[in-house]
Amino acid sequence: MLRSAFILLAVLCCSFAKAQKTVLVITPHPDDAEASCGGYIANAVAAGDTVVILTMTGGEYGIERKSPAEAKIIREKEARNGAEILRAKIEFFGATDAFLSADTSVAAKLEKIIQRLKPAIVLAPWPIDVHNDHQATGILAWRVFQDKRFSFRLFFYETINEPHTKSFAFVPTDYVDISDVAAIKEKAVMAHTSQYPLRWYNMYITLATVRGYEADVKMAEAYIEAKNSSGMGGRENKAAKVLN
Repeated sequence: MLRSAFILLAVLCCSFAKAQKTVLVITPHPDDAEASCGGYIANAVAAGDTVVILTMTGGEYGIERKSPAEAKIIREKEARNGAEILRAKIEFFGATDAFLSADTSVAAKLEKIIQRLKPAIVLAPWPIDVHNDHQATGILAWRVFQDKRFSFRLFFYETINEPHTKSFAFVPTDYVDISDVAAIKEKAVMAHTSQYPLRWYNMYITLATVRGYEADVKMAEAYIEAKNSSGMGGRENKAAKVLN
């Protein structure tokens, strides 16, 4: 493996850590942002960036023996608590759990939010995922990314909860060292008590350890940077003659 091509940790962290920019983390459900990107969010906020978590659905069907309306109230409160721990801002898109679609009207709504926030970086779930809401969220971000009016960098993140959100064919292009903020990330995840994180968060610890091994650090989160071909969104993706 060409580690110089794969392990761009230092370069990525430097580009992510430039202060005074807005980062948008688009998450299908409450708790996905913390579990998948909590380390990056903590690092970005510490570097002076503004991080906004956009929660696409209310997680209405994510609590047993609770009505969708009851679950939504509980999960939105937990999402606010998790965001507060990470010192991130939070907004709610308003879609319904398990029914998020990637149609034109929903994409247009997301475009308006991105136009308002003007993020330099957008994080979204890997679209090749077996959970419908994760697929739709990733595809929506991808659709907006192709619009030549926007210039943000788009990075896809991975999820791991079994059996419905295990990412498929996720080969990272970039890594973020989360060794120093792992405890903050875990605390933010644990704010989502209705989801019993003690039952599954160990999988994310294992994943961070594996990604850390790949990146030569203790713990890391992995991302795939989206690239457009020239002619799609007016962005060039021509092959370079050397690695740089």
